[in-house]
Amino acid sequence: MLSFRTGGRALCRPTWKLQSQHSALQPPGKLLRPAARFIHVDRLEHEADSGAEASEVDTDKYRAGLFIDKVFPLKMAAFDFRPYIWSRNTEAMKKKVGDLLPKELPHHFAVCEIEPHKRDGGSIVYFTFSAPGSQDKVKQIAEGLVSAVNTELATRDKRSWYDLEPARSLPVRGVPFSEDIVRMLPSKKIKVEFVGPDLTVEQLYREFREFGLILDIETQPTSNKDTPRWAIVHYSQLRGATRARNCAHGDVVGSTRLLLSYVRETHTNVVIQWFKDHTKFTIPLAAAALIAAIYAIFDPIREFFVENKITHRFNLSQIPILGNMRKAAMRSLLRRDSSSSSEEMSAWTGLFDQKDRLVSILNEPPESFVVVTGPHGSGKTKLVELATQEKKYRIVIDANNLASQHSELEQMTLLARQLGWWPVFNSIIGITNTIDLMVTATTGSKAGISATPESQVRRILECLALVLTKIRHNRLDVLNADEQRKRKARLAQESQQIAGSSNAEAASFGSSSHALSPEDIPVIVLENFMDKDLAFSKIIIEWAASVVEAGLAHCIITTNSISGYHEVQRVESHRAASLISLDDSSPMGAITLLQRQLTPEAPAQVPAPDTLDEKALEAHEQLVAEYQRKLDAVSGDRIAYAASVLGGRLEDLQIFVQKVKAGESIGSAIEDIIQRSITEVRKHAFANDTEVGQCEHTWSPEQFWYLLTELARHESVEYDRMRNSALFAGNDSALLGLAEAQLITMVYDNDRPSRIRPGRPVYYAAFNRIVDDPGFSSTMAIRMHKAFVDLETAKIRKAEEELALLNVFKASVDSYNTLASNFAIITASKDISGSGGSGGDGWWSRNKSKAKDGDIPQLYPEAYIAQAARSGMYSNGLDDTRKASRANEPSSQSWLGWLFGRSTSSQKQAGSNANDEKQSNNAWPMAVPGIPLELQGRVRFLLNVIHSSQLKIDKWDEEIKSRATRLAGL
Repeated sequence: MLSFRTGGRALCRPTWKLQSQHSALQPPGKLLRPAARFIHVDRLEHEADSGAEASEVDTDKYRAGLFIDKVFPLKMAAFDFRPYIWSRNTEAMKKKVGDLLPKELPHHFAVCEIEPHKRDGGSIVYFTFSAPGSQDKVKQIAEGLVSAVNTELATRDKRSWYDLEPARSLPVRGVPFSEDIVRMLPSKKIKVEFVGPDLTVEQLYREFREFGLILDIETQPTSNKDTPRWAIVHYSQLRGATRARNCAHGDVVGSTRLLLSYVRETHTNVVIQWFKDHTKFTIPLAAAALIAAIYAIFDPIREFFVENKITHRFNLSQIPILGNMRKAAMRSLLRRDSSSSSEEMSAWTGLFDQKDRLVSILNEPPESFVVVTGPHGSGKTKLVELATQEKKYRIVIDANNLASQHSELEQMTLLARQLGWWPVFNSIIGITNTIDLMVTATTGSKAGISATPESQVRRILECLALVLTKIRHNRLDVLNADEQRKRKARLAQESQQIAGSSNAEAASFGSSSHALSPEDIPVIVLENFMDKDLAFSKIIIEWAASVVEAGLAHCIITTNSISGYHEVQRVESHRAASLISLDDSSPMGAITLLQRQLTPEAPAQVPAPDTLDEKALEAHEQLVAEYQRKLDAVSGDRIAYAASVLGGRLEDLQIFVQKVKAGESIGSAIEDIIQRSITEVRKHAFANDTEVGQCEHTWSPEQFWYLLTELARHESVEYDRMRNSALFAGNDSALLGLAEAQLITMVYDNDRPSRIRPGRPVYYAAFNRIVDDPGFSSTMAIRMHKAFVDLETAKIRKAEEELALLNVFKASVDSYNTLASNFAIITASKDISGSGGSGGDGWWSRNKSKAKDGDIPQLYPEAYIAQAARSGMYSNGLDDTRKASRANEPSSQSWLGWLFGRSTSSQKQAGSNANDEKQSNNAWPMAVPGIPLELQGRVRFLLNVIHSSQLKIDKWDEEIKSRATRLAGL
């Protein structure tokens, strides 16, 4: 409730209605409001005229308000700037409103306050006037004053650029609510809240019709029990709603007070609504439009950045002065001599020869890949840098950095950064996948617009191919323009001498074609390719193959293992890739490198002794002694020993140099490197994991142990001999897996593997240490021999199966029924044993000295089958064969006895002679009964396989027993 202070006494402004009900209780100075529901009037003070007429004329001073509309532009939206133009100066706004009011009005009319409402496009003017104390008289006077102001505005007919109608004034019937809430923008809908009983539609219409044309009146449903109760009045124009908001807020109708506020409207666009209602068509169209916009807008930008990355057009380091300053600063920060790299590379004797070969390949048009292989630290990267330093356009893709990323999305992002492909928009992948999922859910079929990191990688590589094509065409245009200019100049000089030839040559200007110079052909370098598992390796290699085939650029691949070369050959099978293999340094090169790194700096030359005091001279002598000690510590013999153990591997030499410079002795540094190598070999080669780092575990521990023992005895072994050995069985997957894990190194000759060496030179010493370990070597030897036994057992089983198919054993036991009784078996055993079984080699009498009385004799099937064969239908044939064999050989044996390595008594007597025993073991057995003549050769071959395998098994069993005995004695 507003209050005013007059004469030191506070005055309230109760309504006239309250005054009429309680007139006896109200003091004479209180504010009164007319009972009629029109303009809201507040009484300020009582005025009485002096003199004779004081009893007849008694007036009071009142305060009322009017709303002048269309003074300012309406604020239509949150970003509508028009109201801010007028609201920069509040005084100017008040002055503009004051100019609209008439200068002189009756009843002591005076403006007491102007309150601009810039958001509603108008202003509330509070004025005071004098009127007699009659309620009807005050109402008529206030309404008349508002009508007079409105008449004045109509007569002026002043129109503004934001509204073509003149201004209009209306009486303020309530108590306006002045606020500056940002989100409460003017709206055509007014929400009317009732503080008291609800009003009917008729009452609302009579209350709000005078402010403008009403479209609809919506009342709160009776089922809705929310309080306060409300109704919504919808005007046809926005100005009608602003008038009602400023004039009727706080008005009292009957016993109900009205509170008005704007209702935010949601404007429905017909086109947008149609798109929402037909999502089956609009979503794919919108997605296609978005993708087309991305292609149309961002692809040229990306091509620009990729071309800038290749050509270095805006790279400040390409400016000679800035480039030299940058190199000098880097050398000073790293404290490295510019000649250090050349000194390191001079240790590799064949590096510069390979550089000349690589340069000669790059000087030719692109035809195939160039694969540079070699162990880590062999100078592959330096070789490529030296060979391509004269090239204008060089693109490097570091596959090692790409493979180190955790996800395919991160790998794609890093590839884009390496090639200069920007902007990337990783979020577009999620957006397109979401759109494709939505289309699938609504239409039942995929839209085909989903993006993956793989598709983004293809886009990046396609953009790079377009840039390479553009660079090639630009260079060809430049060459053609230069040649045409030179040809025109030459023809101008020769035109006076040779008539007509100029016309013929001029006609051939447009058809001239040139090959690019070697330095203008771009070079793509794939560093550390195939060394680690890369998700996009196949995509990159296929793209590079297409680029090389199109003649756009050379492609050089550097890799530690030969598997990268094989992968290139699989991709580009119709062309042979050029292979450049790098090796470790020679021993002399390693010695030279170590001497340069470890030789201490000589102390400064001592000045004249007369010029130095005693302390300075003593300090200098200490420096000389320290220098001599360091020089003795890295003497030539010790350096030579270190180079012989570590070989020419740059990585091991650098670790050794760091340890020695840190204060370790040469012996301890070498021992530490060897122990670390032993740990690496045991961890990677003999582990049970299915993978070794990034390499697949394709070998068994027994296979590597066999190879390790051979490499420990010989520094290198032949690849073909190892590949065709029993454990590897002609399969090179295990050898290739070991080479990929860098446990061995393959030496290539004529682009094929010829020899196998340890993966690093220090591994030779590590292999010898592992072999010399009695416990570990015995354990692995037992496992290896068991693997050999399993292989030979499999051979025997396979040969026995084939012999069973040939009915060899069935033909030998056709006379089984004749030996069914024990008597026949005993008789047969006596015939076999000869003199009462004293030979101990019968089929039942063997080990009979160990048998107890009543035990069943131990049966030996080979002797039984042999005796059965002699007792059966083939006895005549066997006797003839035995006679023939006895005529030629001093001792004979049955074919099954020979097969299982068990000789007769006559052979045992001749066994004392080693040569005779060897001849008897190698002699062919007698003919196998019951087998056709044409199959006798195959049967004899199978019997020989079983015989030789059994001899090997016996030998390996003895070795296993000896190794087990050694382990038990540890």
